[in-house]
Amino acid sequence: MLCVSCARPPGFAFTAILTLALGIGATTAIFTLVYDVLLRPLPYSQPEQLVVMEEQVAEFRDIYPKLPMNANHFFTWQENSQIMQSLALMEEASMPLGTGGHPLQVDTLSATPGIFSVLDIGPQLGRVFTEQETQTGHEHVVLLTNQLWRQQFQGDPGVLGRVITLNGFPYTVIGVMPQSFHLPVVQTTAGPEIDRGKPVEAIVPLAPSKDRLEEAMGDFDYFGLARLKPGVSVAQASAEINALQHTISAGLSAEEKGTLSAELTPFRQVLVGNNRMPLMVLLAAVAGLLLVGCINITNLLLARAVGRRQQMAIAAALGAPRHEMLRMAMRETAVLAVAGGLLGILLAAFLVPVMRHYLPCQLDFRGALHLDWAGAVCAFLLVVAAALLAGAVPAWISSATQPHEVLHSESRLASESRSSNRFRRLLVAVEVAVSVVLVLMTGLLTTSLLRLIRIDRGFEADHTLTAMINLPTKAYPSDKACASFYREFLSRLNQLPGIEHAGVVSQLPLSGDTWIDTIRISGDARPVMQIPTEHFRWMSPGYLEAIHLPLITGRFLSASDEGKHYALVSEMTARTVWPGIDPIGQKFHRAGLTDQDPFTVIGVVRDGRTISLAKSDPMMVYMPYWYRSELTGGLVVRTREDPARMADAIRKTVWSVNPDVSVPTVRSLGGIVADSVANRRFEKDLLLLFAISALLLAGWVSTVSSLTLSSSGSAKLASAWPSARRRRISTGWCFATV
Repeated sequence: MLCVSCARPPGFAFTAILTLALGIGATTAIFTLVYDVLLRPLPYSQPEQLVVMEEQVAEFRDIYPKLPMNANHFFTWQENSQIMQSLALMEEASMPLGTGGHPLQVDTLSATPGIFSVLDIGPQLGRVFTEQETQTGHEHVVLLTNQLWRQQFQGDPGVLGRVITLNGFPYTVIGVMPQSFHLPVVQTTAGPEIDRGKPVEAIVPLAPSKDRLEEAMGDFDYFGLARLKPGVSVAQASAEINALQHTISAGLSAEEKGTLSAELTPFRQVLVGNNRMPLMVLLAAVAGLLLVGCINITNLLLARAVGRRQQMAIAAALGAPRHEMLRMAMRETAVLAVAGGLLGILLAAFLVPVMRHYLPCQLDFRGALHLDWAGAVCAFLLVVAAALLAGAVPAWISSATQPHEVLHSESRLASESRSSNRFRRLLVAVEVAVSVVLVLMTGLLTTSLLRLIRIDRGFEADHTLTAMINLPTKAYPSDKACASFYREFLSRLNQLPGIEHAGVVSQLPLSGDTWIDTIRISGDARPVMQIPTEHFRWMSPGYLEAIHLPLITGRFLSASDEGKHYALVSEMTARTVWPGIDPIGQKFHRAGLTDQDPFTVIGVVRDGRTISLAKSDPMMVYMPYWYRSELTGGLVVRTREDPARMADAIRKTVWSVNPDVSVPTVRSLGGIVADSVANRRFEKDLLLLFAISALLLAGWVSTVSSLTLSSSGSAKLASAWPSARRRRISTGWCFATV
């Protein structure tokens, strides 16, 4: 009978169920995301024991509060720590995998053998690598992830012992990881060539060179992960590691003297990063949308209660107890909440996969997002809360009808009481307030996002394509060999029609930074650790022209400069290193390499935002690619043609030089700019969706509520009384007539 009751006013049940479904579905979807990122345990044994190891150098702390690990320090910790159960050093890279045709680019994890004990996981097939296999010359073994094993080797168990070509070298497959294995891509583990939307696909031994192992203050470029012994706190482990850091600092030479310390951070905290607050804002916003929905349902039920006052008065006069009247009045709300909840769960099941498609990779560190028992429990609790929140007050008002009201005039019975009217006005005020807050939040976030996107970056992204080029180590074992490839490739590329400028660079714009060093000018006798640091890029002629980074003074690099120690610097570098002096023609050494020929500054370029849109670049130094080239280089091409048509031409040009070089993705520079604000855009889009939904709900439900109240005002007491008299007073007395 209740279903019939709900269906009589045509728009009432539809509006109520749809309103609740929207609120419950959206809230369940966002809760699923928040639970997945902030609350769900990491998929490892005793995940609370996992900590990320980072280092600090007091002299650099103002600029770099934290640094990745130094290989020398890591092995010192590993040999001397008493309260660490296991430690692992790792870095991620992208390597070409031979497939018989053009190579496939796969993301690989280079790690010390401790990675398996740290994560407490072993291979599904085969074995892990040994300490001996991490020694230079013995490291050509590989473990495949389950996904790569199935996609490229069709899940063949006979893959064990097979030799595959990885990075140009023969690697022997010694194991296959289980399907449950998933290692999140962390900013500090990933080089510039890593696609942060892809999981690790292969694991190879990490074999630091002898030089790196002997450098007590060498490069800080590895990701450290450790498992604490049971019962050991992060504070205890930090105290032990910092004691070891003090010992390392005491043994440093006067030239490289620095104050070392360490910081251990729970793994989950590092993965969540700065995403906690934005996620909580989204959760609060979607809760506001649900609140608006519940307020709308309350308004609808209050409007319907006006028409039921006659029936309630008659029922009370016939002796129905108030608690029975209250229970029956809540029954319809419960049915609406259940129906809305079921539809909401279906909506959430649709929204979660859609949301996963647009989810920024920073929030996707644990793999595919899906609706599970946590989301179902959340939906159930929301159904109960919605039923209580939306139905309690209307049910109480309906059950409080006095019998003597039956004696009043028909118009009095059909009208809304002052208290009910005041309460409805209060609900409308709350609803408007919540909707306005959502709109304001969306407006503020949109304004912030637009300001960030429109900020003067210093470079231009229109009509510009980018690609990461990954050279196989075997074919290009030295900087000179890498430079030879880039020279030949750029020569052929610049001959294509429609190419304005093309160049390679160590780091594409807005892709972070990996090369931080210092420069020493004549007369500067300070120790290395006291010299300000600069951010370095190696690049080819044509790169700065391709991104239209303006030249302030001097000139750009040209092909005729090949072999010369020339460099360009940013405005900030020129002002800081040579204050009040014309930097053109000034010379400098890389600190610690004063025995090499000095570099001559031939140009000063404008300060830009090539590392991050959020802040201006620090001091930058642009070195020629013939001085230093690496296996991975970022290609930037400015074209007069349709950029989409140039992607295939770029790949063919690369393969015309060497068919074993992989070009995984060709994309626009504008796409990189958009990805750099993906988190904020995702938050803005969701907030905008919630705000629009709240406003539409408010307008639509107010209309339905007015129609319901108007329809109730024409109700006749005479039509209610005979129906009530035909029913005996029982558990179902009241709603048999509704």
